Amino acid sequence: MISKHLVSSSLVAATALSLMPNAGLANNMAHDGTNVNEANNYTQLNNNAPIQQRKDSVVEKGSDRGIMLNAKSTTEPRQVEIGLPMNYTAVMFNGLPSVFYYWPNTTSNHWRSEQLLARQGMLDMPHVAIIEGEIGYGVDSWAELGGDKFKGKMKYSVNTFGSQNVDLNLSGPLGKGWSFTASAYNNFDPGCFNLKFAQFVDRSQFYTAGLTKRWNDGSSLTFMYKYNDVHNLTSLAKYAPFRWNSDGSVSKVNGFRIGRDSYLPVDGMMEYIDMESGERKQTNLFDGIHVKTHEGSVYFSKPLQNDWTLNLRGRMTNSSGWTGDQVATSVLNTEDGVTAKYADTGDTYTGLIQGRTSQLNHICVTDGFFNAQLVGKKADHSWTVGVDELFTNVRYARSTTAYYHEVAANPRKLLINGATSPYSNFNNGSEYDKGFENKLAAYVFDKWEPTHSFRLSYGARLEWSSVDVDDIANPRATWTGADGTQHYFHIGGTDKEGKTIAQVNHKQNGLNFAFAVAPKWNITDNFGLTAEGSFLRQFRHLEAYSGRTAPMFKSRDSFVGQAGVFYNSSWVNLVSALTYATRNNNVNNLYVTNPDNPTQTEMVANSFTIKTFGWTTDAMLNLFKGFQLHARVTLQAPKYSGYSFSTSWKEYNFKSMTVTKISKFLMELDPRYSVGPFAIWANFRYYGKQYVNVGNSVFFKGRWETFGGMSYNCNKNLTLSANVTNFLGQSGAQGTIPSADTREDATGLDGTVLAGEYILPFQVSFSANIKF
Repeated sequence: MISKHLVSSSLVAATALSLMPNAGLANNMAHDGTNVNEANNYTQLNNNAPIQQRKDSVVEKGSDRGIMLNAKSTTEPRQVEIGLPMNYTAVMFNGLPSVFYYWPNTTSNHWRSEQLLARQGMLDMPHVAIIEGEIGYGVDSWAELGGDKFKGKMKYSVNTFGSQNVDLNLSGPLGKGWSFTASAYNNFDPGCFNLKFAQFVDRSQFYTAGLTKRWNDGSSLTFMYKYNDVHNLTSLAKYAPFRWNSDGSVSKVNGFRIGRDSYLPVDGMMEYIDMESGERKQTNLFDGIHVKTHEGSVYFSKPLQNDWTLNLRGRMTNSSGWTGDQVATSVLNTEDGVTAKYADTGDTYTGLIQGRTSQLNHICVTDGFFNAQLVGKKADHSWTVGVDELFTNVRYARSTTAYYHEVAANPRKLLINGATSPYSNFNNGSEYDKGFENKLAAYVFDKWEPTHSFRLSYGARLEWSSVDVDDIANPRATWTGADGTQHYFHIGGTDKEGKTIAQVNHKQNGLNFAFAVAPKWNITDNFGLTAEGSFLRQFRHLEAYSGRTAPMFKSRDSFVGQAGVFYNSSWVNLVSALTYATRNNNVNNLYVTNPDNPTQTEMVANSFTIKTFGWTTDAMLNLFKGFQLHARVTLQAPKYSGYSFSTSWKEYNFKSMTVTKISKFLMELDPRYSVGPFAIWANFRYYGKQYVNVGNSVFFKGRWETFGGMSYNCNKNLTLSANVTNFLGQSGAQGTIPSADTREDATGLDGTVLAGEYILPFQVSFSANIKF
């Protein structure tokens, strides 16, 4: 469920190069078995690399540093802010998307930064727009395919909370042009707290096997199979209670340690009404949140005449299981007249009461990807011409349950106001869609270098989008019949008006398109101008049909552009650029709370348009031998030009508000020093004031996020490293607070107890990378 800086491609690459510890560079190194044509293809398309912009040369280097530095999650790529709220970071694996779309089948169910990868790096916005048909920056990754020599890579990591990660890849020759690759990735992560009902917050297993055949003319054929088994409760465990202060700070409540105590119910059990069958069921959250994936891929590459290469790639995946969330809603108090008892003992409870909405998502997703691509050079042009066939078939049903628990670590469930069960309001926030989405696209991307001082990257993508989906238009509600019978929302039941809850079919066809252009001009050997623009029109994905209404808008437009100057010398590489971004027809579903009745929550559809102006300056300083300092400063003004939604108690319409979760001021400092086999690095990120709700009445004050580490190459086979997250001891809240969405005025909120997301606490991890 996936904010990025508006910068030039060279600026972004410089940023990416400065962030990752030395231990992470192993994944970038070319290996003996790398297919030369695939490697050239990667280099040509990955224009994000640092570019020394001189008249006489253009030097490009790929890197993955910074991609995985994430203060919210240890398993997903970092989101690089561009002034627009982004739902996810697009990830490519072996030239194909890792997932069709981030929802309901998340990227982390398919892809991790594992030893299977031979190299990974960032993708700039023109590439993502043209090659992938999405907006924002992306991640590119390629698998270790094996070569003429046997080789092994193993990484073993532990952290101060008891997490362990074992990651192994073996590859080598089989004879007669055949080679193999085999990987096993196992994550045993208990989180940063003691989860009482399960041992791990993330227990993930990824197993991969591949065979490659190479011919003397440079052609290659690869077959690959991957099996993933994931229990990932990270999104469920991301909430914490805190006392919000009017200066934007937060403080402890009831001794709860933000980031160090679990806020999931101590028994880990959840009751729900199955949206599809109407059956009342129970599940343990760890057992219930479980997705299995089977993935088969075929890759073929063949050199053609005149320096052209043909690449054919195909992949089929099937993922089935359950994902979920445990959204923290309003906080009640027995002092305000609410009565409460512990659900397990019946003893009277006094104090603060946390409202929660459980989301249990049943998914079955089958994706099919095919890509045919011609890559070649002709005169001053480097061409990429391709065709995509991207297909997904989705069955998605969300069952929701409201419940209450005490505000405490490992809380116990409560019965409030005389209720006989802790669970209520079944499926009031349910979602459903079943159908397919197909995208057939053709694209062309060219890097033209007519002179040593001028380069122009440009491209276009045309994509025919087809959606055929069943959704449910009935209003979500729990209601009581004339005979006193309780009715819950589910397929085959009846709504409050007596209508049968049934599926309704929608069909939508349309043309998506994208255009991108990125000129760079050296006025002198060291100084020049750079610009970049990406425009994308997209029809709505399947997930837009999961609420009670069809999408408010058929398509939405996104544009991101920048223009600036660069200066390069032996001691500094600098880019300074003005940026502009806009995206209209944004629509999504959100939970809101009635400020006059905190027990009343609803799921509503909202719409909004965002416009952002900004200025980013990025510098890479080489001050003395072995020392490098990267610095970046961004000033931006992200605004909603309109934001509205309707509830049963009021219609809300906000204009000219600052976008939530995005800072107007950002700063990043990345010093790094290496001498011989030893390297030490740090990453300091400052995020200015961030608004929690669209009414801009609740905000978090500015905060730092810090990372650091050191590595030592003991010999050519062993590297030891230690990495630290938030080494300055930062802790606290970030993101949004669901119960604050309808707060238009924060008067009287000072000292109020709220609940929301938090950043990871101080932790240290130790790793050993072994090559053999």
